[in-house]
Amino acid sequence: MTVDLGAFDRKVGLAFRRTVRDVEVAARAAHDEVIWGWSGSTRRENGSTASSPRNVVDLGTLRNSQQPAVYAGLSARVVWTAEHAAATYLGAVFRKRAYSLPARNVPRYALQKVNLVASFDRHLRALR
Repeated sequence: MTVDLGAFDRKVGLAFRRTVRDVEVAARAAHDEVIWGWSGSTRRENGSTASSPRNVVDLGTLRNSQQPAVYAGLSARVVWTAEHAAATYLGAVFRKRAYSLPARNVPRYALQKVNLVASFDRHLRALR
């Protein structure tokens, strides 16, 4: 007996891609959420003053540097190409400037906001 699981495989792949898209949308939106702690206030490049809690958007360079997901089977990678992405998401210590930046891990926060199992299930069921 031969069972062709090709249709099932295609539906799983499509549901996976749609789930990743949910994460991409959540990550983009998470940059704008006013939830990120900061010690004090700073004047942003756009002229506004930000205190705590705050969002991580100044000019939008980081948020807008999010690249479309790259897929390899049922694996996906989303990257941000802004020069300051690692410093913002992981935190940084600037010895020459004598200050540090706290980590504001937007990608991790976005992953926590999306219920991956429920998202995948919803997308898979929609393909019936």
